[in-house]
Amino acid sequence: MPQSIFTELFTYDPAAPSELLGKWRISSQLDSELQPLRVGVIEDRIGKTVGRITVQEGDGLTGANEAMLQARDYICNSKGSRAAAVEAEPGGVVPSERAEIQVRSDRATGAGELVKFGERVWYRFSFKIAGDWPHDVPVVGRQLCRTVIHQIKQDSFKDGKSCDASPFFKIEARPLGERVRFFAQVASGTPCAPSPMVTHAQICRRDLPRESWTTVQVRLNPAHDGSGRVDVWLNGTFCGTYQGPMADRDYGARRNGAPFINAQPRFGIYRDWRAETQTIYFDKIMFWNADPSGDPDWGVTPPG
Repeated sequence: MPQSIFTELFTYDPAAPSELLGKWRISSQLDSELQPLRVGVIEDRIGKTVGRITVQEGDGLTGANEAMLQARDYICNSKGSRAAAVEAEPGGVVPSERAEIQVRSDRATGAGELVKFGERVWYRFSFKIAGDWPHDVPVVGRQLCRTVIHQIKQDSFKDGKSCDASPFFKIEARPLGERVRFFAQVASGTPCAPSPMVTHAQICRRDLPRESWTTVQVRLNPAHDGSGRVDVWLNGTFCGTYQGPMADRDYGARRNGAPFINAQPRFGIYRDWRAETQTIYFDKIMFWNADPSGDPDWGVTPPG
């Protein structure tokens, strides 16, 4: 039976989060003094410590100009997101906030990378949405507020400048009344084109309860061509699949001439700018580079 290549069980002392902060790369946009406050572990009612990540208004805020800051011109509120309207404006930028942990790797050598183009990977994690999430009820004409809880990304560059590529695989849990809307999405195409040519395929849409653990399993083969594939399970039930190209074949990040995934898996909260606090819990994050079927750790039972 194959051994996992990465395991995080969050078995740390809640009063001393330095081990957790040392194992993971923390969002660079998040003030270093805030990191131990926003990222840590907590005793859960399942009888063990779990990871806790919180984002508050202004955490890792990017894209907001001085006028927006003065006006508190939030992108999201209980009626949904204004992101589409802002993006439609000339030069429109949608300010975002984040508090995330990212698998550490050496971008120069590739040491520590868990996800690589052309290599299949299996992984699982459990998450729980805290009760402090907003209870959004969007109005007609507005989308639900974006809340990404997991993402893997290959950045794109042209003439030395970032093209703001989308994650080629992400999972969202968007606030929706008493529940959250879960879905996975795959992105492919060229964000660096004069008219960005990026397609998004949404898979696996489900509504989930708050304050309840959900186990996610993913089988991923990242590729720029038709061999790319993602399969997702929720609590042991097959949820959806995507097959086809992903990420940016033309301008995606390269190392020694070969494309590579420079933004390894992240877990936490990445959202459009809003006032309310949001907290998420994670447990048992594990990766394998061979089929783990039969391994009890690949199991699908939520922790509690």
